Amino acid sequence: MNVTSLPAGFAALVLSTAALIAPAAQAAETPSASAGDSCIALSEDQQIVRAGADRDVLLRNGDQHYRVVFKTSCNNAVTSRRLAFETQGESNQLCGDSRSELKTDRANCTVERIEPLDAAAFKRMARQRSR
Repeated sequence: MNVTSLPAGFAALVLSTAALIAPAAQAAETPSASAGDSCIALSEDQQIVRAGADRDVLLRNGDQHYRVVFKTSCNNAVTSRRLAFETQGESNQLCGDSRSELKTDRANCTVERIEPLDAAAFKRMARQRSR
């Protein structure tokens, strides 16, 4: 092996490793297109828009926004004084794939999937529901 090609080979290795790591890091920071199979840790800074909550609610968790779709109708979410997400007995945890429930005063509603929204879409949908 030529000694002068060693630094060039090392530089190529570093660049190819960086190219592999960057997309993985970016994917970890960006909500997936379908968060249905992942879980979200809910913070105290959250808002649930439940107007028209027959099949879904809108959720703001910090600066992240979601549409939470129920497996069946969830009329209790509209009138309940208390709403809380729970996953297998764990509070403030939200997962798709029918693993989480929205707990209301009278019943629980199974979460089918979680759809990420951008802030503008969340605001627009919330405004439409309040009419």
